[in-house]
Amino acid sequence: MVQQLTNTRTNKQLTGSDLGRISYASCLNLFHNNTMFRPWPLGIYYIILYQYVKRISSDNYTYQYVWTSTGNTSEVKTELLDGMNIDSQATLTKTESQVRQLNSDLVCQKDGDERLWIQVYYATSTLTNFTKSKLELFVLEPKFGTNGNFIYNLIITPKPGLFPVPKYRNH
Repeated sequence: MVQQLTNTRTNKQLTGSDLGRISYASCLNLFHNNTMFRPWPLGIYYIILYQYVKRISSDNYTYQYVWTSTGNTSEVKTELLDGMNIDSQATLTKTESQVRQLNSDLVCQKDGDERLWIQVYYATSTLTNFTKSKLELFVLEPKFGTNGNFIYNLIITPKPGLFPVPKYRNH
């Protein structure tokens, strides 16, 4: 969805609103209705973190951190994006060493190369009691990390022009 959403638009750059819609659509396989939002009847909610880098020179990278989540602290609103947390940070400058510390797969080989690290989380909340039977898991035990997250990581080379995302905040 990240790569294809803007295909029919003149301006190919993704927005915070676009990423919120991507997050919402990508978790519908588990959440078929508003169970993704507070009060989280399944005991979990959904988060996607995007970390974008573009190599400017050998030791100079543009970096942006964007996150979206269904972990909003308020009740679901009538508009989709009112129920989502979306935050695209301003771009920063990082050195190659700083990028390597984030994830060595983000280091680019030549100037102008871009990478996007997508991290998908199913997070538990201290406000709810998660039990695997809520997900109809009776044999499989989902492994959550020490901070209560079930994580999937993916690093891609995004189409040129999709990132950085203009500063956006909805939470």
